[in-house]
This record gives sequence, structure tokens and C-alpha cells, in this order.
Amino acid sequence: MASYVVDGLVLPMSVGGHPVLDFCNTRAGWGAPAPKEYLRSYAHLARWTVENGLLADLPGPPRPARGRSIVRRAIAIRDALYAVLVTTDGADAWSVINREVRAAAARATLGPTADGPVPAAWRPDPTTAEAPLSAIAWSAAAFLTSPAAATVGACPGVGCGWVFADPRGRRRWCSMAWCGNRAKARRHAQRLRDTVGAD
Repeated sequence: MASYVVDGLVLPMSVGGHPVLDFCNTRAGWGAPAPKEYLRSYAHLARWTVENGLLADLPGPPRPARGRSIVRRAIAIRDALYAVLVTTDGADAWSVINREVRAAAARATLGPTADGPVPAAWRPDPTTAEAPLSAIAWSAAAFLTSPAAATVGACPGVGCGWVFADPRGRRRWCSMAWCGNRAKARRHAQRLRDTVGAD
């Protein structure tokens, strides 16, 4: 899958149309025996959150054991989000999401907005090691309670499964340049094999 490197960390390209969908895309090959994992460390999680606009700055690194625990929780909510958005899985997934949303809400603060139609907004506390996870959970709560959550598509590309906003129901691939063209190439190669086999 398409990726880029920042501060020595490999991160997936953003194609989903919303940070929550791109967070789901920190795994590629959903359902495959050996999916590709991008959330390999706390540093990956924190940097991904900043790169996708959920936090303005990187939090200070936690102790290693706490960092690993936060990453495990982030992967759990990511799996739960994918389940409810793509496979419409049930109560277990919602339980994970609700647990993290409640934890994020407990650490949120109300503060002024720089501009916009409202004078203040709730924000996760950006100073704690859990800030990346809280920001993701907070964004997930907003996304799941919006009409956009009902218009999510999943790429059928081999080894992909990335999700994306599909409000018109016309998008098939995460990217035509990646999965779409690979599928076209495979179909072309199969037609050639079929033609040769028919001779």
C-alpha cells in the first residue's frame, strides 16, 4: 500500500476522506492472514495523529510499558471501528468504542475556538500520553454520529480493505492508481493466459 516516511516512521497515505477512516487504514490487508500493520509503536501512533490533524503537537513519550498499552488500546478501537463501519459487527465492537470515548470525555476540556460559528469546543487534553488515543476516540464519536458513517466503502483490492467516504455510492477503490490499476493488470494478464490456453 502507499505510504510515506516522516521522522523515520512509515505511515500510510491518507485516502479515506476523514481521519477516522484513515485511522482504520493504518492496517492494510483486512481479513488477510498477514495484514500490514502501520501502528508499530507509540511514536507511530502519535506522529500519525499529528499528521492527520487530530493533535497540533506531539505529546511527550511515555514510559515503554505505558506506550505499548496505549498502542494496544488504539489497535483495539481501530478494529472495533472497522467492524462497525464495514462488517456491522455487534456489541463487542461498540463496547470497545464506548469505553475509549468515555475515557476521552473524562479528560476533555472546554475551551475557546479561534473562529467559526460557536465560541467554544470540547477538546481532548493534549498534554498527556493518552492524547493521541483520546483525539482518535473523540473524532470517532463525532464521525459515528454523523450521516457520513452510513456512506463508507471498503476497497476490494487484494491485500487492501482500506475504507473511504463514498457518499454517492460510486467509488470502488481506495485509489485507482494503486488497487484499481493492479486489478486491471491482473484481469489483462488473465485474459492473455486464457487466450494462450485456448490456442
